Amino acid sequence: MTTSFDHDILAQLCKEMVLRFAGVPEGENDLATGLPWLTLVRRLSPTAAGRGILQPSACLIVQGEKEMLVGQRVLRYGPGCYVQAGAAMPVSGRIVEASASAPYLGIRIDLDPKEVAAFILDMQLPVPPEREDVPVVTVEPAADALMETFLRLLRLLDRPRDLTVLGRLVKQEIMYHLITAPGGLTLSRGLLGGQREHAVSRAISWIREHYDQPLKISDLADTVHLSASVLHRRFKAATVMSPLQYQKQVRLLEARKLLMSGSFEAASVAYQVGYESPSQFSREYRRLFGASPLQDAQHLRGHAPEP
Repeated sequence: MTTSFDHDILAQLCKEMVLRFAGVPEGENDLATGLPWLTLVRRLSPTAAGRGILQPSACLIVQGEKEMLVGQRVLRYGPGCYVQAGAAMPVSGRIVEASASAPYLGIRIDLDPKEVAAFILDMQLPVPPEREDVPVVTVEPAADALMETFLRLLRLLDRPRDLTVLGRLVKQEIMYHLITAPGGLTLSRGLLGGQREHAVSRAISWIREHYDQPLKISDLADTVHLSASVLHRRFKAATVMSPLQYQKQVRLLEARKLLMSGSFEAASVAYQVGYESPSQFSREYRRLFGASPLQDAQHLRGHAPEP
């Protein structure tokens, strides 16, 4: 995705990011800050595709380029763009442009859906009309005002005395810019929308909490008070996959975490995440990750995947 922006603001953001990572060993890719919801991201070279759950968040790209696969949609974005997620979503991502001299740099803030909803209500922000086709994950061009707010946030890190109080206010300012931007419905959908939008969010939460249990669409539809056909249509419009496909990806990603720990055999993991057949588990695992559970686990114990 290309966009027009103030190159001076972006240059200042890049300078601040480079300063933050000065002296940080090359192997440390994510830098925690004095704010638990703020993480600075650096990659010194392109990465292989990795799968993971993208949590509700927004990440502004300062330098480099990234590619993300969400369902069947391929999103490619670079400096001056941000990716935002309004709900937990299985994705595949890789860094496509980065080097030691010009690393990939990003600023990620975690977003609590309840916090976003409370902010919208407290500020009495107008909520756009319901739409059925609003995706959970989108890439948007950042307005100059949003990039300036991120810049002030980075500079605030040098003032630990003010960080807790002013950091919260700056985060609210960022949320305001995200929600009122053209793609803001991605964050407000399912939070303050109609009953059917709430239902999709509840369905996502139910699957994530009960991924190891059998899933019957009719039962899930009853739980969220929708017909099975409406739930299936709206769930797929939001996540680009069916509820069963979503559950499968969550199961396999949870299985990957267990295998990486080295404490479980593949057959045991298969049953723990809800599979009745270890052979089916192995087939679907290989289809998603390109290797058998054992081979993939042995590889990943020395190489963390790129979410």
